[in-house]
Amino acid sequence: MKRTSVIALALLAGTLTLANASQPSPSLPAGSPDAFLFEAASAPATVSYTGTVEVMRIGSRSAEASVYRIEHRAPDLTRRVYTSPSSLEGDSVVSNGDVSFAIDARRHRIVETRNDAADDSIAHDANFVLLRDNYRVVRKGAQIFDGRRTIDLMLINKHTGRATMLVRIDQASKIVLDQQEFAPDGSLVSELRFDDVTFGPAAPAADFALPKPYALVRGPIFGEPSEDLDRVDRSAGFAAHEPRSLPGGFSCVGGNLIDLRGILTVHVLYSDGIRTVSLFENAKASTVDVTRLQPQTIQIAGRSAEYAEDGSTALIAWSDGSLYYTLVGEFGLVDLRRMAASVAP
Repeated sequence: MKRTSVIALALLAGTLTLANASQPSPSLPAGSPDAFLFEAASAPATVSYTGTVEVMRIGSRSAEASVYRIEHRAPDLTRRVYTSPSSLEGDSVVSNGDVSFAIDARRHRIVETRNDAADDSIAHDANFVLLRDNYRVVRKGAQIFDGRRTIDLMLINKHTGRATMLVRIDQASKIVLDQQEFAPDGSLVSELRFDDVTFGPAAPAADFALPKPYALVRGPIFGEPSEDLDRVDRSAGFAAHEPRSLPGGFSCVGGNLIDLRGILTVHVLYSDGIRTVSLFENAKASTVDVTRLQPQTIQIAGRSAEYAEDGSTALIAWSDGSLYYTLVGEFGLVDLRRMAASVAP
């Protein structure tokens, strides 16, 4: 039986992020908070930089942190070398456009993943439109961060009135130096921050070369995202189902087919512009490995399901007797359970 980790599904879930944008929108007033935010989303396409990145994720039971050295060569070549935790030390990831190579130094192998959504400018535009529809962008002043002057913006959810994200944008380069995300109760659930960042000149191409001789392993393959979910279903060979209930402000931003460890799977992504939730559906008995997360057994439409949390990400996995479903999103149990219960033949 195929087993997939929660971390792997979480990485597959959110292909549309703040860092992915296409061209600047002429409808944004110059100097407005929205314009600053869009400039930050677009900056990596034109700005090369190096630095150290610290990532922290805080869950209800535990917290996780990682540290990596990053080199980015505009527009889309990036290398991350992990120094912490010890289990990842020496491992690295090289991304080139829509292709990523995870380099496992201990096992001398490279896992290649390809995601056609990385260059999907229509989807990126739609994501920024959703962000503006669902969040107010408020300027919170300026400060010195990592020795650089920043523009600080708070993103406030229009549906709840609660602050969801704080970004500190380097005033000169427009690169986001600090990004904090908050739970509905105001507690910090994640932070990504730069230390010792420097800008230009671009790192030499040799820095992004893959090590040899390492075995190359093909990882999950994403198809090109489509707004025509009926076409995605026809390609899958089974009739996938959509939730009838979505959290406030969320919309479907596309679907595609992925090969998830040999199992053809329909992946549908929903977003409110910042947060994402993904629905994975397949016709074979795949399971999600949640053993280390102390999963709970719950009921979804009268059927047994597993619920687990991993940092700020929550997951529900169940079957209706015909298809197998997994929901992965940045929600608590109440919202995710309501959405799962609305998925029915």
